[in-house]
Amino acid sequence: MENLESALNEALKTGKGTSITLELDTGSYLESNIKTIKILQKKGLSGVYVSIQRPFKNSSSLLKKQGVNLNKITFIDVASAVSEVAPEKDDRCVHVSQKLDIDELVRAIYTSAEKMKGKRFIFIDSLTTFALHKPISETLRFSDFLMSLVKGKKDIILIFNVAKDLSQREFVRDVVMRADKTIEVKA
Repeated sequence: MENLESALNEALKTGKGTSITLELDTGSYLESNIKTIKILQKKGLSGVYVSIQRPFKNSSSLLKKQGVNLNKITFIDVASAVSEVAPEKDDRCVHVSQKLDIDELVRAIYTSAEKMKGKRFIFIDSLTTFALHKPISETLRFSDFLMSLVKGKKDIILIFNVAKDLSQREFVRDVVMRADKTIEVKA
């Protein structure tokens, strides 16, 4: 995990909008998510956590138990929408419709990120899980739009998590190749 912290530090030093793909072992997603968010908060960033793997209630509870400051995070709850779980009402959470419209999702991310002051992050907890729910073309459109969104901005970092064992699949490889940096996270 020291590799992760030093790589994130390097990306944050530029002050420019940066997109990063984290290649993770599937068994270490949760640990890596928590570690990444803690590093970003330690560096003074607030951000948008797009929760695709776990519903808001579960993600926020796990992060809070690990000492993450939830007041500096807005959650976009995709997991509840795709699993048809009743949305948890909370001011820190934006819910998307069950049809998982890409434009609606991007609008929610953009609006939430723009409300934050100072250095910011957009954290996609699992692009590979997202791809299970949307066609490859829509997954690529989603990732491309977010990468272009941060490119011209200052003090914002975009992080996509992808499963390492799927990182050679064509659509994931396309995202990895377009990102400014790829970090292979060792469990």
